[in-house]
Amino acid sequence: MSSNRPLVFVDLDDTLFQTARKMGDEPRFAATLDVDGQPNGFMSATQKSFVEWLLATSDVVPVTARSIEAYQRVQLPFAHGAVCAHGGVILNPDGSLDLDWHARMCDQLALEQTRLHQLSEQTLAIGAELGFSLRGWVVEEQGLANYVVTKHNNETDEALLTVLAEVKARGLLDGLYVHGNGNNLAFLPVALQKREAVREWIRRDQAINGKRPLLGFGDSVSDLGFMAECDWWGTPKRGQLASHVLASVSHE
Repeated sequence: MSSNRPLVFVDLDDTLFQTARKMGDEPRFAATLDVDGQPNGFMSATQKSFVEWLLATSDVVPVTARSIEAYQRVQLPFAHGAVCAHGGVILNPDGSLDLDWHARMCDQLALEQTRLHQLSEQTLAIGAELGFSLRGWVVEEQGLANYVVTKHNNETDEALLTVLAEVKARGLLDGLYVHGNGNNLAFLPVALQKREAVREWIRRDQAINGKRPLLGFGDSVSDLGFMAECDWWGTPKRGQLASHVLASVSHE
């Protein structure tokens, strides 16, 4: 069945909700659960109203770095599928894996499989050498390694920048790109892009629905790739992307 409602691609973490430590004393509404089933991501009243408006007026597609498992712990009633793992995964509306996209990713990421696991180990070792307590892992879906993620344990976010500089200095990131935002440092193969998954989604959607309004929302500089595929885009005023935009504008 075709739709003429706007099609919205939206990042999740720090766009629609965030951890409690990033909020003030304002009311909180649970949006995600941790692995033990306890709330660990929250919407403000404004975010809650924004989500309700989007869901009531448009077809909403989450575009997230989250793994399938982490996405399944999001408690918002998305009904049209999702893009997960920085574009490595497309989920159908029923939550099942899109096999055509998965086959494409298997082909494009085949040469990165061993390297990503080694890089995760090397990054944690470098952090230990520098005296930082880190944790990290390789995000895998259906046995396919997608990207490396590293976080700190009770350090400052600057610790990850120090680790990143050393990883770069040792020449370990050739052919990869970096996504960093707060306590999140990711190393990704060039073939893995939210933008590419969204392009494919739009191609398929237009074959069914024709041209309809496309909106994109995200908080990170890395989200701008998929947002630029849309007719309009927006970003939270207290996010990484907003900070970069404001810093680039001269003020009198």
